[in-house]
Amino acid sequence: MTAPLTGLRVLDLSWVMVGPMTGRYLADLGADVIKVESRKRIDPLRTLGPFVDAVSHPERTLSYHFINAGKRGVTIDLSLEAGREVVRSLARHVDVVIESFTSGTLDRMGLGWASLSAENPRLVMASTCLFGQTGPERAAAGVGTLGAAYSGASHLVGWPDRPPTGPFSAWTDSVTPRFVVACLLAALRRRSREGKGCYIDVAQAEAGLQFLLPEYFRFAANGVVPARRGADVDPHRSPSGTFPCAGDDRWIAIDASADAHWRALRSLAAPRLDDSAFDTLLGRLRSRERLHAALVDWTKPQQRDALERGLQNAGIPAHVVADGDDLIEDPDLAADGYYGLIEDPMIGCQRMRGAQFTIEPARTMPVRPAPLIGSSTDEVLREVAGFTDEQIDALRRDGVLV
Repeated sequence: MTAPLTGLRVLDLSWVMVGPMTGRYLADLGADVIKVESRKRIDPLRTLGPFVDAVSHPERTLSYHFINAGKRGVTIDLSLEAGREVVRSLARHVDVVIESFTSGTLDRMGLGWASLSAENPRLVMASTCLFGQTGPERAAAGVGTLGAAYSGASHLVGWPDRPPTGPFSAWTDSVTPRFVVACLLAALRRRSREGKGCYIDVAQAEAGLQFLLPEYFRFAANGVVPARRGADVDPHRSPSGTFPCAGDDRWIAIDASADAHWRALRSLAAPRLDDSAFDTLLGRLRSRERLHAALVDWTKPQQRDALERGLQNAGIPAHVVADGDDLIEDPDLAADGYYGLIEDPMIGCQRMRGAQFTIEPARTMPVRPAPLIGSSTDEVLREVAGFTDEQIDALRRDGVLV
């Protein structure tokens, strides 16, 4: 059984995370994803760690390997018209183009949707920038930390009496690729039925908004501005949250708000939770602070792994708050084949995350390294665009393929 997107060809003109991660999903599903960059202007992700053996080098960053695994790499200088013509030549023979430039940039380069689709009417193209291609903020540049701020997520994460911390890292860079991939697959499905390509515009900040709709509706219906709640993340569930355990920065997440789960937890933690005010969900919500304090007294002396097993054996939803070491050793991830080994001349043998999902009965591709800078330039230009060796040599002499 082959991977479901085998035979699909993707030109990845994006960089850092949103577009490249979109391409990674497609590569995991079998697509031939061609990553375009230049030694004169490498993908900024190559400058970010962690670097293998702490040696800073654009070919030694695991972040780049993680996000660009399984792609082929070509080097083209897009600042030159000859370079842009090479991209147009490639775009005539691909199914999908992904780009994440600031709004209007590719149009000014003659590489926008109107230009590329005129020569390839079956092309599906996805643009993703912070605020999308239209609207008063379309020219704004920025990354996912700004997207998180715009969407309201930064305001909601943290403690009520402290400044907002925001979600981890460039948040909308992480969530937006899910929207882009879904849109691309829908567009390809439509093309298979109607024979027409289409253009997809995904605003990263707006993608983040979709995860905050309950808070938006709460404001729209009742005028209540949502506020930071610390570890009490759901005002309608109690007990529900994260609780400290023995050791340095060790925590466990517990949700025992349902009556059956509450009765089981109450039995395990007796007599600390033997208070009639806790008998009903309404009572537990009204007494949340006192209830959670009692739970902290119970969880804090305990080892989190043993506590997790005890709670799960009693049928109570609970899990340790995992860190990186926990995920590497997680038995469920290992059983699912979540990690694989890659071999690369610059980083040696490294464990790397594979595909994040499977589509039965089709298979996904095994984990593979990301491309070295320009490692497939000649091969791609010959195979995809039909360039001759003489043409490729001339482009290289003219400084186009750098």
